[in-house]
Amino acid sequence: MPRTKQEHIAAFDDATRRLMTRVSTMKIPPEFKPLYNMSDVVYKFRSAFLIPELRHAVLAKKYESERISSGRFAAGFCGIASYTWSHLFRMPNGDEVWRIKHYKNNRTRYGLSDHVWMENKFDGSILDLAFDQSIDEDGTFVEIPYDLGIDADEYFEFERAYKFAEYLNMNIDLPDIVRGNIARHIDTGRD
Repeated sequence: MPRTKQEHIAAFDDATRRLMTRVSTMKIPPEFKPLYNMSDVVYKFRSAFLIPELRHAVLAKKYESERISSGRFAAGFCGIASYTWSHLFRMPNGDEVWRIKHYKNNRTRYGLSDHVWMENKFDGSILDLAFDQSIDEDGTFVEIPYDLGIDADEYFEFERAYKFAEYLNMNIDLPDIVRGNIARHIDTGRD
């Protein structure tokens, strides 16, 4: 039997709580001093996923009715959220804490054909802000084949992520932050 809208929202809220707990307990080097409370940012990101105007502005319209009807509110935000998070949360010297990982055109495993998430470069743990987009018709989580992941580039201008950041009500200038990260990356010659 299909889930109700209230059940979809309850499942989404549960996934948000899980992510908030996860980031609050992650092992990160002591020199990492985040500019923002990570649990609060998870909540802000996930709340933004529900804003119809933002969804309209940054997501592919052809999938929207299916996403909404199935309660897959995080679907379509995996790259946007990962890119934004990775640029906001850096070491004091600008080094990444999370590497952006992705796979495309998965035809070998059941589940998402394309996906983006982050991997903690210090301990290899996964931070997937949109993990709950991978559900079956009954609302059961489908395992994401993270082992298919390869490193993704994050040093480019991403207009949809900039639009997303505008909706977070955090008074951040993501384009400026990204440009600073790109400049540091180029100056140090890191790849």
